[in-house]
Amino acid sequence: MRTSFVIGLVVALSVLIGVVGPAAADSFGHYLDGSESDVFNLGGGGYALVFYNDLNPPEIYIHAFNSFANLLLVSLLGVNGYVFHLQFEGVTQGGFDQYGVYACTGFSNQICNVSGVRRGTLFL
Repeated sequence: MRTSFVIGLVVALSVLIGVVGPAAADSFGHYLDGSESDVFNLGGGGYALVFYNDLNPPEIYIHAFNSFANLLLVSLLGVNGYVFHLQFEGVTQGGFDQYGVYACTGFSNQICNVSGVRRGTLFL
């Protein structure tokens, strides 16, 4: 099952940067080091767990799964995958955080390893 992830990503990232607030997430967790996790219902039996570490550098991890907790293929900015790592690369001159997009595009036995291949850029 392939699910469009763009709307869920916008909501998730809006929460992470404080635009919408935690009420937009279906569940929300705060950790002692400043990290946070959000779970979003993507509809159609799909969910995404978004973990944002507030450490230096700040990184974002996304894990998509279905109602049976099995990996779910989603699209993030045109990149299809099951698990994503948004690796912080710095701040642009315009003040946006720049992230490299890395993804797990295939799996075995419900184990998905994010590859070292950079698949795009995301600005927040």
